[in-house]
Amino acid sequence: MENNLKQKVESLRALLDAMESDVVKSDEGTLAAGGRVRKHLQDLKRAAQEARVFCLERDHSRKTK
Repeated sequence: MENNLKQKVESLRALLDAMESDVVKSDEGTLAAGGRVRKHLQDLKRAAQEARVFCLERDHSRKTK
């Protein structure tokens, strides 16, 4: 589990990089690649939400100190 925002952003970048070949294949008409792209996007959404929650919790804890 990442413990800072920079690591979380790097994780988001890695997810984007991982889906690049499937995006190209999907654009070329491969239906299965389209399904993989949707799965990658769902994973990206989940990771982005975790990063957002991390930011909110971190900022909230800084305010209460």
